[in-house]
Amino acid sequence: QSTENMSSRATLLEKTNTLTDSFHRIVDELEQMKMFIKQSIENKISDINNLSENIASINEEISALHVSGIESNDLLDKQEALLHDLSQLVNVTVKAQSNGMVNVSTASGALVSGSSATRLTSKIDSSGVINIVNYKNENSKYTFNTGEIKGLQDFYNETIAKYDDKLDTLAASLIKEVNKIHSEGVGLSGGFTSLFSTNAVSSTTVALDAAGLSISPKSGDIYVTVIDESTGDVTKSNISVDVSADSLADLQTSLDGITNISASIVDNKLLIKADSGYKVNFSYALDPNPGSLGTATASVSGIYSGQSNDVYTFTALGTGTIGNTTGLQIEVKDSSGTVIATLDVGSDYTPGNTINVANGVSFTLSSGAITAGDTFSLDVINDSDSTDLLAALGINTFFDGTDASNIVVNAEIAEDVSRIAASTGEIGNTTNVLRLAALQDDNDVLDNTTFAD
Repeated sequence: QSTENMSSRATLLEKTNTLTDSFHRIVDELEQMKMFIKQSIENKISDINNLSENIASINEEISALHVSGIESNDLLDKQEALLHDLSQLVNVTVKAQSNGMVNVSTASGALVSGSSATRLTSKIDSSGVINIVNYKNENSKYTFNTGEIKGLQDFYNETIAKYDDKLDTLAASLIKEVNKIHSEGVGLSGGFTSLFSTNAVSSTTVALDAAGLSISPKSGDIYVTVIDESTGDVTKSNISVDVSADSLADLQTSLDGITNISASIVDNKLLIKADSGYKVNFSYALDPNPGSLGTATASVSGIYSGQSNDVYTFTALGTGTIGNTTGLQIEVKDSSGTVIATLDVGSDYTPGNTINVANGVSFTLSSGAITAGDTFSLDVINDSDSTDLLAALGINTFFDGTDASNIVVNAEIAEDVSRIAASTGEIGNTTNVLRLAALQDDNDVLDNTTFAD
């Protein structure tokens, strides 16, 4: 459907809220399961403690009878029954003493020594792992190789933890990949008068790759588009970022140096504002009016489909009048100097007609005169933020959050669905929404598993 359809946008928001609610519900269910397993472990530990204390008590009775020379068969039967019950819970080694007592131990330490019993308890460490420890010495861990309590510990520490990790990985990947694409698009306004990042850095002067961002940025380029609302003129500026050296303050300075926008830092977050009468975005859309050759005005259309960012240089090969001079041509080279197209704009060309250049880029030239050597350049971009900084900082993003427990739709989009960045430049095109839809079948972001899987 048309990206301008508000009901379609509202439906997308509703379905996304259902998705994020599902993440939250599963997180809650796993947490409830952990609480249940923890309680089960504590119940089993209580059983172990009771059995150990009963064995120690019977040991004391058996020893007293042994000193008196009295038979203690009933007590020995009770002792054996208790040892059997204990062995169902944990793997133990039993050593009989000459006085009828038994010492009970595990690979990690003693449970019963004569008439004394070791009391155990559970403790969750800083990494979230539940351990069984000596009640009087929490540094003394008890590790069991078999038994019911071992199974419960494994379920808590490994099985549930594995699903927690997988769920967080899925949510974090969804946040990152959707935001990377969304940040490069535009909503129904075609641009923004202001943009404020949702994610703060730990320090405005530390290198960006060490600034505590949940998405790790990379060194690369960010293309900034400034639109003159009165004329429609588009100016693209390229900022090169070295994330191992540049800080948020450096990025702010670079952005602030672009004509007709300003940038500042508020609470360790980046604020970008367009001057009155202008809008700003980070779209990878082509500049529709890149310049002129002589007195002929060039126009560009299409969606660049090349595999990497590049610069196409258009150069007049001869002198003459567009649509009139026989054999008049324009040569197009990429940034490596390779000729990618030679365009005929002579007597066989009608001024204003569209010519296919290459990789989805089309070209139109008005009537006018050109001279050999006349030239202009065009940035062709398939990724207007190769650094992932827009997604990392939370600029024009679709999702907020870092994992399954806190993934939500960005508050500004939740309040105004017209901000959903379905397009790349021209309002109504579906380029960005198609890129977003294609993510469901991309098997490069989740270890050969797609989001749909």
